[in-house]
Amino acid sequence: MKDTLCSYYTESDDITSYMVSKVTVSDGDVILEPSAGEGIFIDELLKTNKSFRVDALDIDEAAIKILKKKYKHNSSITVRETDTLLDEELDSYDAGAAQLWIKQADTLLDTQLDCFGSIGGHYDKVIGNPPYGAWQDYKKRDLLKKKYAGQYVKETYSLFLFRCISVLKMNGRLSFIIPDTYLFLNMHKNLRRLLLTKTKIDEILIFPSKFFPGVSFGYSNLSIITLERSSTDSALENTVRIVRGFKNSSEFKYLIGTEKELPQHLEIFHLNQKSIWENEDSRFILAEQKTSYMLKSSKITLGDIADVVTGFYTGDNLRFIKAVDKSVKGSKKYEIASPSEIFECNSLAGISGVNKGFIPYIKSASKQRYIREKDEWFVRWDEETIKYYNNNKKSRFQNSGFYFKTGIGIPMVKSSTIRAFLMENRVFDQSIVGIFPHDPSKLNYLLALMNSDSINTLIHTINPTANNSANYVKQIPYLEPSETVLCTISSMVDKIKEAAKLENSVMINSIHKTLNTMISEIYSS
Repeated sequence: MKDTLCSYYTESDDITSYMVSKVTVSDGDVILEPSAGEGIFIDELLKTNKSFRVDALDIDEAAIKILKKKYKHNSSITVRETDTLLDEELDSYDAGAAQLWIKQADTLLDTQLDCFGSIGGHYDKVIGNPPYGAWQDYKKRDLLKKKYAGQYVKETYSLFLFRCISVLKMNGRLSFIIPDTYLFLNMHKNLRRLLLTKTKIDEILIFPSKFFPGVSFGYSNLSIITLERSSTDSALENTVRIVRGFKNSSEFKYLIGTEKELPQHLEIFHLNQKSIWENEDSRFILAEQKTSYMLKSSKITLGDIADVVTGFYTGDNLRFIKAVDKSVKGSKKYEIASPSEIFECNSLAGISGVNKGFIPYIKSASKQRYIREKDEWFVRWDEETIKYYNNNKKSRFQNSGFYFKTGIGIPMVKSSTIRAFLMENRVFDQSIVGIFPHDPSKLNYLLALMNSDSINTLIHTINPTANNSANYVKQIPYLEPSETVLCTISSMVDKIKEAAKLENSVMINSIHKTLNTMISEIYSS
């Protein structure tokens, strides 16, 4: 169930029973449920028959009414309507340790990190399903930026996790169900550093969002993280177990037992926290040993040998972009371009002498690798419209020095297989990542590289979420073969270009298969 605050109420017994088992409730515990909803976790906690106290917090008035009615005869449960992220009572339990940590975290000196572990702490256990994806108005966002300086305030779940660790006692335990993006995305690097240096992460389960009733994310999986607050020395010595590959949530019960009972299809990673902390941006790398080693040890990346950039934004796509016809995916609300409106132009100043003119525009993924079949989109580019773009606050001429240049495009939105394509004399959209080699003679090799299974595996490992943003594409390890092999690959890509002109898909697929094998040998040597 989802409410307007982007809270997802937990309804799965598999999830609640697993999480309650992981926090190991004891008599006398003081427990925090920071986004209590309808009390599903509290109900599961009560099944343990332990004697404990619970602070049940929620910002939603309707949820508070349900909780107060439900637990009105239970004096051990205190229900409060409040904003957990700004609550003054929780501030008193933290005693400023969290704020001190973030201000000093970038240096990552042990003496500075110790401040977080030695101050504050009130709760023995924290359990919950914090809101994620909730919109914060700008006034509240400004408050959060000041209070949680250094953290990514546009995503509520990460702030809840940070907040709740700060009020957890030393050796206290926490179990949260949250999106898995904190493991990989750049914006969560400071949160990862906190997790890795001030907590011992016991276990992380990664699973499809569809396991969670009423939820289906396109951009990430969900995870359950269980941790224990600790000193830095103890944290960095800890090994975390990460499990993924679940077919359904009923398999969570195996995690309560021994590892020998786990189904064989589950992937299990045992990662040392110090080793994760030493990765670039302290990112979690979930891959077999060879791939993991390549990502850690690679001396040259794609960003070293090419410019990797995103493209143009009109500020109002429905007004300034047209489709070639209604068969184009995503064109339902767009107008169709008339042939008389379409021009060829390679000037940033726009089409001269034309009242209303459009040029070919790369806005979407390609149906085939290497060469796009046809122009599907067109963007308005007459001189008057260019003037409008330059003065409109919403329009963005991002990386305009690469418009109309020769490079390689891949869609920002990730698919199971990346289809890289050649871009020539075209403006490309912000939804496209453009790759422009510093050495133009490497263009064909990069085009083959970006269409290979080897690179596909690496980019999905670097960032398993739904986006191929430029910052992650830059991090792909770059390996270059001998000059002879390089020339062979370049020649084969030229043959693909010729086959594309003849619409010979059989030849394209045959050559691609050979190229894929050659690049696999380069990246496995």
